[in-house]
Amino acid sequence: MGIDLASLVAPDASRVQRQLFSDPEIYEAEMERIFGRCWLFLGHESQLPEPGSFFTSYMGEESVLVTRDRKGVIHAFLNSCRHRGTRICRADAGQAWSFTCPYHAWTYACDGRLTGVPGQKTVYFDEIDKSELGLVPVAQLDAYKGLLFATFDPDAVSLPAYLGNMAFYLDLFLDRREGGTEVIGGIHKWTAEANWKAPAENQVGDNYHVAHSHGSNFDDERRLQDPFFPTARQFNPEPGNGIGIFIVPEDAPDWERVPIGQENPILREYYLSTLKEFDLRLGPRRSRLVPIHGTAFPNFSILPIIGTIRIAHPRGPGCSEIWSWCFVDRDAPDEVKREVRLGYLRTFGPSGTFEQDDGENWETITRAARGPQSRKLTFDLSMGLGHEITLDGLPGRMGEWASEINQRGYYRRWVSEMEAAG
Repeated sequence: MGIDLASLVAPDASRVQRQLFSDPEIYEAEMERIFGRCWLFLGHESQLPEPGSFFTSYMGEESVLVTRDRKGVIHAFLNSCRHRGTRICRADAGQAWSFTCPYHAWTYACDGRLTGVPGQKTVYFDEIDKSELGLVPVAQLDAYKGLLFATFDPDAVSLPAYLGNMAFYLDLFLDRREGGTEVIGGIHKWTAEANWKAPAENQVGDNYHVAHSHGSNFDDERRLQDPFFPTARQFNPEPGNGIGIFIVPEDAPDWERVPIGQENPILREYYLSTLKEFDLRLGPRRSRLVPIHGTAFPNFSILPIIGTIRIAHPRGPGCSEIWSWCFVDRDAPDEVKREVRLGYLRTFGPSGTFEQDDGENWETITRAARGPQSRKLTFDLSMGLGHEITLDGLPGRMGEWASEINQRGYYRRWVSEMEAAG
């Protein structure tokens, strides 16, 4: 590409050119250099409960079919017929042992093998080699405690190496209990006129906006509190990954370890009753951390504080398709799962009050990056620069409750990925 990538992001990432959010050439390079190489989130293993289960997802703009075959093995393939490229599966999810292309009826087994070609003898003269024309698998597929990821890059590092220290923090909601987690209630999907990086960088580390963008959800005393989250800190495990965490003091009462937003009597009783198991699984130090938000590069985001995992699929420089799941502890009682889901629906997802606030911000940021004058400007990400520290026993660098340490790490990683594949 003809753009000097290094000139778009300051060396310390305190300034980022708005051009990153609007330039078609940059976007096309991202599809190849980031979405063509990084590990990308597909979904949760609980979406494939038994052999024959399937769901469709995306890796960048590529449609992907994820299946569990007759032996229980999980696969991920390009959702594209080897004949003329038609999407073979148009359903979001379901159960099927085979998939038939709607164009010419080529048929594939759930393990990707091409099993049926109409007119194999009469029009192909029995000369077609079906073994060479199965569905194209992703280069690598792996799971981390229920989360399914894949990459198109056969030379990419392993998923554990890719997640790095971020896994230490993902365990705070993935590994609280022996049964792990599951997603419930299907997937909410909607489009936003926003560049895919807007939600990713918001959720990687922005506590600063909560009291202002979401101020109508809080009374004046809380809204004007400074710091808004006194015990919260931002952690940058490594460039590109970031998470916000409440660090609950050792002498604090146990109720402070209940996530904000999940404090009604049913949920409070549940979380308090599971703290001993949480302590045993993760140790007394880590179990006093309450995760708020986070993003694993490039676009897998979490809001454990309200029970949602989400992803912003790119749909052009100025558009994203947001997918959002509600996740719960698999071993939680049904009434607890119901309360978690209701709390999620009221705050996030397309009907949530917080979600509508965020979506408006992401869209106006993206529009401002398109204007011929405003696109010449930079984003300012200098908050907390030079004040990062480390904390014994907690991986990565730490910033204050409101700090842009994680956004700076995110854009340093962006430059690194874009230049490495150039």
